[in-house]
Amino acid sequence: MTCFSDYEPKQRSDGKPNWLHKTKEEYVEYLREYAVHYKVKETLRMGEKVVKISMKTLPGEKATYNITTNKWLPDGKKVEQTDGPYDHIAFCIGGNREPFIPDIPGAEGFKKAGGEYHHSAEFGAAKSVEEAFNWADGKRVVGLGMGESMADIYGIMLEEHPRPPKDCYVAIRGGSWIIPRVNPLNGKVNDWDSTRLRYSMPKWAHNMAVSFCGFLACFFDTTGDKEQALRYKLMTTIPGMKPCYKPATKSNRFISVIAKEKAKLVHAGIEKFEGKNVHFTNGKIVEDVDSIVFGTGFRPFELFSESITFEGQAPPEICPCQRFLRTFDPKFGSGIGFIGIGIRPLVGSIPTVAEIQARLFVAVVSNERVLPPTHIMEARAASDAELAYREFGAENGNARSVTSWKGITNWIPFMDSIAREVGCAPKPIWMLTKPFLALKLMFGPMTVMHYRLTGLGAKPKMAEDVIRRLPIGSRFSDMAFYTGIHSSIALFRWPVLFLKPITYRLIDTSQSSLPKIRMNSKKVM
Repeated sequence: MTCFSDYEPKQRSDGKPNWLHKTKEEYVEYLREYAVHYKVKETLRMGEKVVKISMKTLPGEKATYNITTNKWLPDGKKVEQTDGPYDHIAFCIGGNREPFIPDIPGAEGFKKAGGEYHHSAEFGAAKSVEEAFNWADGKRVVGLGMGESMADIYGIMLEEHPRPPKDCYVAIRGGSWIIPRVNPLNGKVNDWDSTRLRYSMPKWAHNMAVSFCGFLACFFDTTGDKEQALRYKLMTTIPGMKPCYKPATKSNRFISVIAKEKAKLVHAGIEKFEGKNVHFTNGKIVEDVDSIVFGTGFRPFELFSESITFEGQAPPEICPCQRFLRTFDPKFGSGIGFIGIGIRPLVGSIPTVAEIQARLFVAVVSNERVLPPTHIMEARAASDAELAYREFGAENGNARSVTSWKGITNWIPFMDSIAREVGCAPKPIWMLTKPFLALKLMFGPMTVMHYRLTGLGAKPKMAEDVIRRLPIGSRFSDMAFYTGIHSSIALFRWPVLFLKPITYRLIDTSQSSLPKIRMNSKKVM
């Protein structure tokens, strides 16, 4: 699910495919093999920090860019050098840099009394579980947050470490949609259930389906499954009961330790400290706490005010929702692109979205595709930002604010929107010409191999072979249920289609207020 579309992961040593999640060591090895195969290493200049970008524009010519870097020699001496001019720059820097720890009243008193602060970001550098969590031996610990990192930290700290904390409290301010890595209903990895069938329907319909199924599973549960009850409880406490409108937590580990009573759930945030006593916003007090683990994410990264000086004009737009396809700042055209920042999918993986962005960038800089005029890119970015606001809300870092830097995406629809511009999206005509492949694309697990079947950079033989071999993870009842939802929506839309043929997009007699981006030729978006 997270592999690149032009390099299939190796099979197991016994020749069988590995359908499980990769360990971090396996994933790093996959990246190393990819880099060797495509000779990426030779292009990298490690140990250099970009400190300045100078933009130069001559009359009648496109802008070029010089890059100034700092490099440190083995003796510690810093060397500054400037390279260029370059025609295009891609920022592939990510956004998670400086951990964010909220200001809580009484924090200094908590530390003076012997309390410790930890952040989830610090544990990734440890070489072993023991090294990461030795500080927790016999301590009373409060953890804040419930993303994937914290979900795993609770599980590792309480179940894998030989000397776990004495007591652990999991503090959560809001609810969440928890997706176990392995589906308890069929024992298969839940990735195989991430299908176009599920995620191509309108979000309101998907949300109703998920909420309804969660209710039925709990209402008719005869086994007393504590984990299932906890997952549903957290789903119901999402504001507005909208699990499909916020990023899912794709790990069940913290649910497991709470169900086993190795940790206690506190549905509130921290209000204040009084010495080593922690006061929560719901009135609960936990006394004599030794350590706080913050899973509170990262603070906004102001690239052009904190790290890189940009000369020549105002720096590029850092807010992803203000860019065309979250990649190009309309003011700079194809000169500057952003890849991999502000594209976190609600369900799915960042590398897959970043790859389709990278393919768009390459198509543009190689002149296989030409960006539309500036005013069209600005209009498209504005309409996409408005859609993001309606779909996800301001609390998810999208929307109308130019300071919103994170940005989340609707995984498959967002990748499809870019793939259509690149010209590599799956074709509806395959329902007639390649029906078995089309059915596998709809009912099988989503993979970026879908975007190697046709168009620029196509590798149809390899992609089709992989897609056909991927297992069907959805139960037949689930496939029938979601197919029924699609069919019902289509049935209710039929009168509208009949009365308003423009909806078919076969003819267009309207005068839209927003410019439409069309492939007028093989090179124009």
